[in-house]
Amino acid sequence: MKNQTPTKQPIQAPELSWNEAGLPIADAFDDPYFSVENGLEETRYVFLKNNQLPERFKVGSGPFRIIETGFGTGLNFLATWQAFNQEATSERWLHFTSVEKYPLTKEQLTKALALWPELSDLSHKLIERYPPATPGFHVLSWPEERVTLTLIFADVHDAFPELNGPVDAWYLDGFAPSKNPAMWSDELFKEIRRISRNPSPHRIPSVATFTAAGLVRRGLKGAGFHMAKVPGFGRKREMLAGTYQATTGPEKSAQHNRLPWQLMPAPLHYGSHVVIAGAGLAGCTTARALAERGFKVTLCDPEGIASGASGNPQGGLYIKLAADDQATHSDFYRQAYLLALKEVRRILGDPAKDDTKAKYWDECGVLQLAYDEKEAKRQQRFIERHQPTAELVKSIPQESREGLLYPAAGWVSPVDFCRALIQHHRIQFNKTAAIGFSGEQNNMTLETADGVIHADALIIATAHQVKELAGEDTHLPIKKIRGQLSYLDATSLPDLTQVLCARSYMAPPINGCLVIGATYNLKDDEPELRDSDHQTNLSHLRDFGHEWEKAASTADIIGGRVAFRCTTPDYLPMAGPLVQNQTFIEVFQPMTKNAKRIPREPMPWLSGVWLNIGHGSRGLASTSLCAELIAEQMIGDAVCSSQTVTDALSPNRFLLRDLIRNKL
Repeated sequence: MKNQTPTKQPIQAPELSWNEAGLPIADAFDDPYFSVENGLEETRYVFLKNNQLPERFKVGSGPFRIIETGFGTGLNFLATWQAFNQEATSERWLHFTSVEKYPLTKEQLTKALALWPELSDLSHKLIERYPPATPGFHVLSWPEERVTLTLIFADVHDAFPELNGPVDAWYLDGFAPSKNPAMWSDELFKEIRRISRNPSPHRIPSVATFTAAGLVRRGLKGAGFHMAKVPGFGRKREMLAGTYQATTGPEKSAQHNRLPWQLMPAPLHYGSHVVIAGAGLAGCTTARALAERGFKVTLCDPEGIASGASGNPQGGLYIKLAADDQATHSDFYRQAYLLALKEVRRILGDPAKDDTKAKYWDECGVLQLAYDEKEAKRQQRFIERHQPTAELVKSIPQESREGLLYPAAGWVSPVDFCRALIQHHRIQFNKTAAIGFSGEQNNMTLETADGVIHADALIIATAHQVKELAGEDTHLPIKKIRGQLSYLDATSLPDLTQVLCARSYMAPPINGCLVIGATYNLKDDEPELRDSDHQTNLSHLRDFGHEWEKAASTADIIGGRVAFRCTTPDYLPMAGPLVQNQTFIEVFQPMTKNAKRIPREPMPWLSGVWLNIGHGSRGLASTSLCAELIAEQMIGDAVCSSQTVTDALSPNRFLLRDLIRNKL
């Protein structure tokens, strides 16, 4: 499994001109973003009609996935969203994936979309969640309308190798081949062929493009599509449309199209019953993601909602991005953090508009202080190497020390977030159910006061207690880490309006109580509060400046809390299906002698068992994205993150690594 991706280049917005009719023109390509006659009707004709989408939306269930080259103004996406709302069955979910090398700014997007008043409601929703100009994958989701947009800011030649199927329709947009030849390359068509290969005979991808250029027709024919020239829109004489037929020769099986661990278990049907063990952040975010996709969910935890590490009174919603070559970590946490901000706002509401929401969370900003020389150098390397947009993070001085400010970050009450997440008519919480499963596929049971209930899958989200259900022999090298928070009387402490993060973190006080922590105690199972750990937390106050260092000697400790985090050796979560260890070792044994000798055999999945664990102290930022990935995998959708990141989160990655290193 890959574990690193190249460092991304800073994203650049396009230089635009606006013609007399107010249409945007890309200066670099000297080409308009859509037809000067009627861009919306052009989209409906070229992409919707010639992919037969209105008719296809009306039948079937589950995800319908479209991939687009060139997001541009988002007009194609919005027109498709509108048609989906009008035509789709209630059991459909639209997943629109689009790649854009030069994303418009929010201001440019707003001006361009103002041309289409009939799309104004959808335009507003898109603009409201439009991501900052950071490279990589971005998830924008509207579950109430069963729509997800995976928006990728990257060159198409970098993005497409990170995508996999399934795909139902292709929108090949972007600027004309004569003006943008770099995009319409042989590499593009090879990737389209790879992604279009589908094991299901009932899911045949279609393609449509505004151009009739010979190189595009030949490229798509070589990619396995049966192509035809059809009348173009407006003054354009012809365009191209087709369906994937694999007519150019024998196709390799799905096992040769992807690595074995990239082929997920058979998808569950709409309305399937899923049991989730563990009602912390991982379990509750996963329950919500599944329920919004039509699954029936039973959430189980004998200790109640958010009783473990997710039960802290305040948690910092922020990330610490790597300065050096840990690209996969940065890709995952950047994407996860931006999604988490949207999810917290969607579930808990806007504290700026409703004072009652302020007790649940606050987007007050997070300042990561450069508390020593090593951290100062790390932050400087990070800024110089990644050149992030100030909307994501920016460097600012703080009491003669440098720090990194995440302006949209803040603190969240994890307990209240968890409770709000499970307020859904398809989620039932059961505190007393006993969970069991057999070795047969999808044979889960719940023993309740009302009798035995059967389910189709089990998701284990019980952190360091995972082996109680997964089995002691399961190869999951997790670490259990004790953390102690200290509660301080805030009345005698300096004012605090932002979350401060150094060796410890602290958030603005609530009800006169300031929370600081947490300690990091490995191989320590002591559940009781310790005065020595309170003193450790107090000693970290000096990281926040002289005023706080002085306050440490007089601070009044009024309580605290102990909880146990669960983390992994590479500090990435585990999210995905679990394998049968021994069978996996037997099947993939040849890789001990040659890691490239990968048997093209099916993965021995463990009877519908999935994991979402290992979030450490970053659960507020990481669990929402992991929940989305699991929900997409279980429903048979393409995932909303890169293949590199998805592989890096696999619960089976340590088993594979140790097998290759002959450590098993």
